Amino acid sequence: MRQKLLPAIGILLSFTVGQAIGAPTPEAIAHDMMQAMGGPEAWNRAHFVRYDFKVNIGGKVVADRAHLWDKQTGRYRIEDKTKEGKPRVILFNIANQQGAAYVDGKKLEGEPAAQAMKQGYGTFINDMYWLSMPWKWMDQGVHLKYLGEKKPGFDVVELTFGKVGLTPGDRYDAFVSRKSHLMEHWEYTLQTGQTGTWDWQYKTTEGVMLASDHKDPTGKSINMGDPRILNAVDDSYFTDPNKKLADLK
Repeated sequence: MRQKLLPAIGILLSFTVGQAIGAPTPEAIAHDMMQAMGGPEAWNRAHFVRYDFKVNIGGKVVADRAHLWDKQTGRYRIEDKTKEGKPRVILFNIANQQGAAYVDGKKLEGEPAAQAMKQGYGTFINDMYWLSMPWKWMDQGVHLKYLGEKKPGFDVVELTFGKVGLTPGDRYDAFVSRKSHLMEHWEYTLQTGQTGTWDWQYKTTEGVMLASDHKDPTGKSINMGDPRILNAVDDSYFTDPNKKLADLK
């Protein structure tokens, strides 16, 4: 009996080992992805990050924001427009969400200023995620789950969240290419119930890959302008509402 059972046991052991080898952990996928994007050390060293957030639907730009982030200190600048189409500048620190906001060059006070700070921080959270989401997989409160190979050549990892961020009920399915090790596609269900599916494109700046463009099946796009990491920026960009990010080279 022992001799007859040995082959069966050998098959079972081979199958078990094969499963372990064939099913990568989501943490290993995240590690390989970040290495392909330049490595977390390079991303952590990045000082200033300049990018845009332009949403195009049906050939019409429905959102257009310019960003500058001092990644080492938390200082932040957003240039956008109010619902009335007036130019707005929000200067704040993401660590304490304190700062100043200006509309048409005039400083806001009281409740309008507080609302602008809240909107600015929410804009930072949203727009920066479209720029750098693959860098945030290992953040505290992010839960990773391997979902398998839903699409040939792509490992799919589910991202859910603990009590972190502004919308912890969001869920993302990230499709990571086994060839490039990049997240080239994602599908999401937000806590509002909104769903979306987008393809991602990247640009390398200072050895770090950041998202440059996103497209969905209907032809919508979310473009990040010319995302780039800068080693030096005039401090006045974080204090002077009259400066223009379009002039920052």
